[in-house]
Parts: sequence; structure tokens; C-alpha cells
Amino acid sequence: MADAKVDRADPSEPFTFEEAGLSLSGLWTEAARPIAVAAIAHGAGAGMHHPFMTGAAEGLAAGGVSALRFNFPYMDARRRRPDPPPVLLETWEAAVRQAMARSHGLPVVAGGKSMGGRIASMLAAKQGPDFPGTALVFFGYPLHRPGMTDHLRDAHLPRIRVPMLFIQGTRDPLARFDLMEALVERLGPIARLHVVTDGDHSFHVRGERDSDRGNGRALGQIAVAFVRAAVGA
Repeated sequence: MADAKVDRADPSEPFTFEEAGLSLSGLWTEAARPIAVAAIAHGAGAGMHHPFMTGAAEGLAAGGVSALRFNFPYMDARRRRPDPPPVLLETWEAAVRQAMARSHGLPVVAGGKSMGGRIASMLAAKQGPDFPGTALVFFGYPLHRPGMTDHLRDAHLPRIRVPMLFIQGTRDPLARFDLMEALVERLGPIARLHVVTDGDHSFHVRGERDSDRGNGRALGQIAVAFVRAAVGA
């Protein structure tokens, strides 16, 4: 299955890295005059080559934020089921270290699409003040499973100590919008919400001829303004 929807026109630099016994693959998109580096992870069903991820990296880089994408091990192994949470967290830790190694001292932010962003938030909550990231960006935070609004994935979020940007569509079946608004309000000034009106979990808007890559690029550019404020650039 893995990474079935691949953007063949992706100009980013592929690379591999090994951390804690994991052999991982990544893509590096360099900004011309970088002010930060963003490590961004894919969602559960499509890997780092997905057009949305390509577009997000392009949007970030166009605004001065170099982007490091990576695959979780199950995606490179072409398995459908995501790795167990400890492996996902270990992979994220390795990706953050790789981003820091490539940052040349610039601030590093973390985030991603759906599951990838959620695991980044779990790492930030777990590490607390030791989390090396400056901010978190979520492209469609999966607040709950479809229809399961009585089981929210938010208990760890108040433990996060860095600014957070939630980019959410109002039709996202994985984040009922009133619940997302209430969450951001509870989190207080540390959290911001960018609304994609009528957007679904992939940010597609009914009646518009949008594309995954175009949506990713536009939302990557939205994230840049937040990142610049977070890093003081």
C-alpha cells in the first residue's frame, strides 16, 4: 500500500538516516534564506511523497522554512497498519534530531498531517521542557475517530509548552468543529486555530477545483506566518 499516491514532480532531496536501530527515509526541501526548519510527518494512510505533503513542504520553503519530511517505518515497509505508538514516537525523536543536525542552529518546529501531527504532540507532551522544538503545526489534528466524539485525543495537549497552530476544516469528520474550537479555547494563548471553511480532512472544499498539492502549498504558507512569530523572525 504504502505511499501509493506519489508526487513524481517532487524536487526535494531524498536521503536516509539511521537512529536508535531504525533505518529511515526522508525528503529535504531547502529554503533559499531559511529562518527555521520544520520537521513534518505524514498521516496514517499516505506517506511523505503524497502531494499534500509535497505542497506543504513547498509552501514552507517558499516562506523561509526549510522542510524535512520522513516516513514512519511501516510506510517504507509497505504495511497498512501504522507502527505501535512507541515506534512512532521513537521515529519522531529521530526525525527531530535529524532536523536539528541540518538546521545549523536555526529553530526547529514540528508537526504534520493528521496522525503525524498527533504523534508530534505526544512527543512534545512527553518531553515537556526538554522538547527541543520551538512550535507545533497541525494540518488536520485528528481529535477523535469518525463519529466517536466521546473519546477525544486531547488529554496530553495541556502538557505542551510550545505554541501550537491547529489548521482545521469545518467539515473534518475526525474533528467536529465545535469541539475543536472548545479545545483551542481551553488551551489558551499557547494555541491558535486557522479555519478552512467547508474543508474536509484533506482540506477539500465543496465546489472548488482544488488539489492536494495546491492545498498543501497554501496551508504551508499559512503556517509560515505562525512559525515566523514563534521564532521571532
